[in-house]
Amino acid sequence: MEISLSVFLLLYLVYIVIFLFFSFFNLFHMVRYGFVSVGAWVVTVGYIVITLLGLFVSYYYIAQIDWNETFQILGSTNNIYN
Repeated sequence: MEISLSVFLLLYLVYIVIFLFFSFFNLFHMVRYGFVSVGAWVVTVGYIVITLLGLFVSYYYIAQIDWNETFQILGSTNNIYN
């Protein structure tokens, strides 16, 4: 049974969409209710910087992979009965 690597890319994309959805609401609440002190500014900017850094690093590594490749998960079907 062969699986294309693009399946994992799609799963990662779903994860990123969910992460960005929750991050939007977290940032909205930080901006709306949390900008009272300098510490809140530092946490908000730090969260944005770390998130963007993580996205850029993951894109750097993801861009180097050939997503058309496949791999087998249970070996060849001819070898099962041998």
